[in-house]
Amino acid sequence: MERRVREIPMRWAACLSLVAALPVAVQAEPGVRADYRCLGRFDAVDVTVFFFNKSPSELVLLEGQSAMRLPQLLSADGGRYGDAEQEFWVKGDRASWSRAKGVVMECQPPSRV
Repeated sequence: MERRVREIPMRWAACLSLVAALPVAVQAEPGVRADYRCLGRFDAVDVTVFFFNKSPSELVLLEGQSAMRLPQLLSADGGRYGDAEQEFWVKGDRASWSRAKGVVMECQPPSRV
């Protein structure tokens, strides 16, 4: 009995090598969810925040249709996350959100508003 070996076209060989390099099981990192109502001087905004504590620690802040990823910053008190345009600082169940143009909003769980 003769076995026939079929050649794999080069483009398929390249695809197979990429698939072989993928990790066996990709798992989503668990995050901690917190909902806030942030009050400014003239407005209120509802946000959802997902905290991810694996290194590097970061949060994802959802506001309406926007999602912002903020890395954790050094802090002596509470959890501080931010970039060049904004900062989200958590202390206990409350937070402050400093956005561009110096707007600071005080945030707390919606049930406490």
